[in-house]
Parts: sequence; C-alpha cells; structure tokens
Amino acid sequence: MKPMVNRFVMALALSSAMSAVFGQSKDVADNALTQLTEGNFKQAKTLATAAMNANPYSSLAYAIHGRALAAENDLAGAQTDLEKAIKMSPNNGVFYAFEGANLKNQHQDAAAGKAYDKALKLLTAPASALEYYARGCIYEAQKKEEAALADYTKALELNSRFALCYTKRGRIYENRKQADAALTEYGKAIGINPAYASPYFLRGNIYYGQQQYDAAIADFSKAVELDPKDVDALFNRGVMYKKKGNYDQALADYAKVLTLTPNDASVYGNRGNVYLMQDKASLAFSDYTQAIKLDPNKAPYRVSRGNIYQRWEQVDSAFNEYNRAIALDPQYADAYLERGNIYLNKQQYDPALADFNKVIAIDPHSSNGYLNRGVVHHDRQQYAEAIDDYTKAIEADPKNMLAYLNRADAYEATGNNKLANADRKKYADLGGKLSATAANTRKEIYPPGTFDPKLAEAALGRGLSKIVGRACTKKDGLIFSAAGVKVVLLPVTPYLEEWYELREKKEGKNTSVFMSKEANQYAITAISGSDGRFAFEGLKPGKYFIQLVHSFNQRKTARIYTGSDSWQNGPVREITNYYYDQDYLVARSQRLEKFVEIKEDGETKKITLANGLIKTCDF
Repeated sequence: MKPMVNRFVMALALSSAMSAVFGQSKDVADNALTQLTEGNFKQAKTLATAAMNANPYSSLAYAIHGRALAAENDLAGAQTDLEKAIKMSPNNGVFYAFEGANLKNQHQDAAAGKAYDKALKLLTAPASALEYYARGCIYEAQKKEEAALADYTKALELNSRFALCYTKRGRIYENRKQADAALTEYGKAIGINPAYASPYFLRGNIYYGQQQYDAAIADFSKAVELDPKDVDALFNRGVMYKKKGNYDQALADYAKVLTLTPNDASVYGNRGNVYLMQDKASLAFSDYTQAIKLDPNKAPYRVSRGNIYQRWEQVDSAFNEYNRAIALDPQYADAYLERGNIYLNKQQYDPALADFNKVIAIDPHSSNGYLNRGVVHHDRQQYAEAIDDYTKAIEADPKNMLAYLNRADAYEATGNNKLANADRKKYADLGGKLSATAANTRKEIYPPGTFDPKLAEAALGRGLSKIVGRACTKKDGLIFSAAGVKVVLLPVTPYLEEWYELREKKEGKNTSVFMSKEANQYAITAISGSDGRFAFEGLKPGKYFIQLVHSFNQRKTARIYTGSDSWQNGPVREITNYYYDQDYLVARSQRLEKFVEIKEDGETKKITLANGLIKTCDF
C-alpha cells in the first residue's frame, strides 16, 4: 500500500536586495519576499498580487506569485508567472532555478535540466543569501548533497531567518539518517515561523520512523490546522492512527482525503487495510477492488485482495491474484510469500520453497520469509535447516512469536528439550498462549541433519551385484525362521549414519529414534520366504544397511494345578496333587539388522540376520 508520504515542496525565495529595481512596488514586494523566505506562502501570494497590480512589469512580483501558486500545487499557473518573470529579467539566475523546480514537479525533467543549467551559469559567484539558497536547491535536485548543504549553510550565515534553508538542510540530514540533526533544523524553522506547515509535516515523518506516534500525530495535526487541504498530512495522520489502533480516527482521516482526492488509489488501499483489521472483510474487499480499478498495475492491491479471498477460502482466486501481482512486480516479496503459503498448505514443498527463497533473495531481512521456509524444512523433517531458518527469523524480528514456537518443536524433535522449553517460555513472554497438555511418556526424535535424496538415488543405481541372506531368531534354545517378513535395504548416506549414531546414544525404554519420511522412501524392500531367506539383486558397489523386525508367537506350555487328595496311611498322612498341561502363546519381536558392503560389481554377498550365532541359520 501507499507508504508514508515524505513530501517536500521546493521553495525558492528572492532577495529583498533585488526589489530596488521595481519602482513604486518596492515596499510591497520586499514584504512579500520576507513572507516567502519565512514560509508564509499565502501572505506572500497576497502581497505579490498587490505588487503586480501596482507594477504590471515587476518580474519579482510575478516570480513570488508563481512560487506561491506552486506551493498550492497550481503548477500550470506557477509556470505562466515564472515565464513572465524570466521574460522581464532574462539574466536572473534565481528565476531560472525557480522555474527548474516547478518543471521538475511537473515531471518535465529534460526542461528542468535546461533551466538548471542556465541558472548555474548565472550563479557562478553567489553574492546574497538568496543566490546561495537557489544554487543549493539545484545541487540538491542533482543529488549533490555536500555542495547543497554548503550553500544552505552559507545562506544562513547571511540571513539567519531564512526558514526555508533550515527546512532544506533538515531534509539532507534526514536522508543521511541523522534524525537528531534533522529535528533540530525543523525546530529552528518552526521557531522562526510557527505558521510554516512544511517542517511540522517533515518532523512528523521522523517521529513516525522513531515510533513516536503521539508526537507524529501532533505535528501532522498542526500541518492540517495550518492547511486543512493538506492531503499528505491528513493521510499520514491516518497512518499514525492506524498504527495506534485508533481505527475510527484513521477512517475519518482517509474519508477527508478522499473528499479532496477521490481518485487516489492508495487511500482506498490503506482504508481497506483498516477495514480488514476491524474484521470488515467485505468493506476491505470493496476498497481493494476500487484501488485496483484506479491503479490496475499496483501489485500490493492484488495481494491484499488475494488475502481476502484466502480468508473466504477461495484459494484459486487468491492464487490468481498473487500470480497477477508477481507479473506486475516480480520484485514484490509479499506476493511470493502468500503464494508460497498456498503451496505449503497443499504440501507442494518444492514450489513453496522456491517462493520463500525468492522472498529472502528480495529481502534478506524478511523474518516471515525465513519463518515460512523453516516450516517447509520442518515438514520435511529437515530439522537442522528448520532450526537455522527459525533462528534467522528471530534475528530479523526478535518479536516473531511463531518462530520461537516452531523452533521449540524442532528442538524437541531432535531431543533437545532444554532449548525447546526455553523457546516456549519466550513465546509465552511475548504474549503467546500455551495450554497445559498431557505428557507423552515416549519420545520420538530425529537426526537434525538433512537427507540428500540425490545421493541416495545415486547409491541405488543399477548394478550387477546382489545380497542374499537368511533371518532367524533364537529364543529359549529354539530357532525361529523369519518367515514372510518385510526386509528393508537402505543405502548408507551421511544422514543414515547420523541416525544410527543418534539411535545408539538416545534410544531407550522411553525414546525412539526415527529417520525422516523422505529418507525411508529411498529403500528397497523384499519379503522373506518360509525359511527366512531373502535376496536383493541389481545392486552396485557400495555400503548398505539391511533391517527387519521379526515378530512371531512362541508356543509355550504351563502346568496348571487343579487340586489335591489326602488320606491317612497308618501313621503317615499322604497327599496327591493333580495338574494338567496348558499351551499358550508369547508374542515376540526382534529387530535384526546389519551393515553390508559390496566392493566389486558382480559380487554376491551372503549374510545372516540373527540375534546371535546360529549355525543352522546360515544361508
């Protein structure tokens, strides 16, 4: 949407020393010059009109009157007056500088450049505050800030009440991010003329940048008080009210702007944002649509309307809006961010990742760009990369609550509960809501590293070797063949080795260690025969990991006591106990696995998977 307006209207004043050539209008023209120099444009215009009436041939009066019209945004009227002034005084460098500024405001850059060149030739040796000021304005327009600042400073040495000079110098400091110096300059201009609106406006913009919203509102309000038709000040004040959550006041200011400039698309766009914050989606949609109608080539309006479609669950319409926004502005990061979210919600991870990468390429400090890219890695169980992106999101915006919450989940998934708890506390400290939950007594953790599918795919390439084997489990002295069991072969990659090492360290009664879903997809499976035999063919030389889980029922027999008889045999009492044998099944499960290396293509590797040495289980 439309950013804060950072307006500056170039003002040129004319030296009172020149007014001596204008006969009987001298006193009035002198007064007009003083008013113009101190930023009183309306008074300057009135006095210039009087001077023009007194002397229709006063080039100075026409120049002042033209400048006052330019301040009122009547650039065509200003141009007419300036051309008359130059025709009367064709060797006045200040008049040409004045005309150049007006032409530049009309976006006639080539004509403005010619006027500036003429002015510079006539102002090679400035002799007054005005001439230094005029030349400084040209240097500033040409982005020669050092030269412009030197001329403004010289002008102020010659005329300490040159309020326009303070304002111009303040703008240069502001461009250089020297906010305190700029505030000082604007304060001096206001001290000379409290009715000079421009420094209030400019100072308000600095306060906005410093998040001093109340101070900014006070300055914009003063600018509006001095000029009720100042649409820029009204607009910026509306932005401040929006920042403070004073939505009704923001809407009132936007409504005033629209009465003055009813075809300003940016106002509709910003008002739409306020309506959206008030959960008035239909009104927001109408304003975004009007903004698009007035300015169909503005990408942000498309994205905003797309967000409304998203809210209404019209995903296809939202997707189309984001595509249009990207076509209009391929460097508009928000469009990629929102389109990436649609891909993410559909679990289309590759295009989502591409869009989030584009966001970060456009804006390397995009907290949400890193956050969303982290979610892609998180969903893919690439926890190290997810944690890295969440950390970058936090570095870009330390108040990004979701980045802390998501990083906590990623830490927990890799078994780092201490860091996970610290992040959840930070999330709560920032205002996030955490509810009490039931404890999960068994943890599932994953290796933090990133699985490389290309490496795994290459390792499973076709070769001439094979692995044949047999799987058995020994229990209570009995041998059980792993019949009809799924046997899995995985290529040994750095990720698998990391998983195996983590499993050896962390797996226990309450902890299971898993590989990512993607890593498990790069596997070859076989089903063992009735005697536990299996085979993998077409393998290439390399290292493999073979695993199966042998689950079976072991039949056992228990003697069940049913009672007894007793009798007296002389002095001896005898007892007979009665039993019967009962069969029952015991569920068994045994994980069998082995690393196997094939060194030469065409080799056949014979292996046994067993829970110990079982000679009868050899292949």
